[in-house]
Amino acid sequence: MDASDISHDERDAMVRAALAEQGDSGVTPRHTLFFFLGDEDAHGDLCEVARRAGFIARGDGDMTILETTMAVDAESFAPVSSMMQTWAAAFQLEYDGWECAVVTH
Repeated sequence: MDASDISHDERDAMVRAALAEQGDSGVTPRHTLFFFLGDEDAHGDLCEVARRAGFIARGDGDMTILETTMAVDAESFAPVSSMMQTWAAAFQLEYDGWECAVVTH
């Protein structure tokens, strides 16, 4: 199965499962990155909206990375994941997923 065939909800669950395997429940806020790909000209508006929403935004060519500190448990993360997907559609970019630090204390 190609990664593009997997929904973002399923991808999010897979990341949380990998965290759980390492003893991380996701409830402790941690550094989290979100990745967007697409036409270089489309990233400026995403960066502006993301900064207004409290994210650190940085772009390099056809990629934008948004950074924040947040919990990544299912309940906390679901609205943020939905927002990322909405932003990608609004700015005609591809939301390529997220990653975060493992926190086990």
